[in-house]
Amino acid sequence: AKYPVSIYSGTIRIIISFIIPFAFTAFYPASFFLTGNKGWFNIGGLIIISILLFTLSLLIWHKGISVYESSGS
Repeated sequence: AKYPVSIYSGTIRIIISFIIPFAFTAFYPASFFLTGNKGWFNIGGLIIISILLFTLSLLIWHKGISVYESSGS
């Protein structure tokens, strides 16, 4: 998240944009505010990535709760 995405090659750019979405935390919002380009990609990408990661975290949470066994009384 420290460096602009444009310095990386295509494969690494895809990884840090969509698989591990570091670029959506800093680079894409900053580039939107500074240049105003790719507005739908920035806003839509943030919404889609947020929904996907939220859904994944809920699935993991529910799986963890279903196998949880308390110790004690």
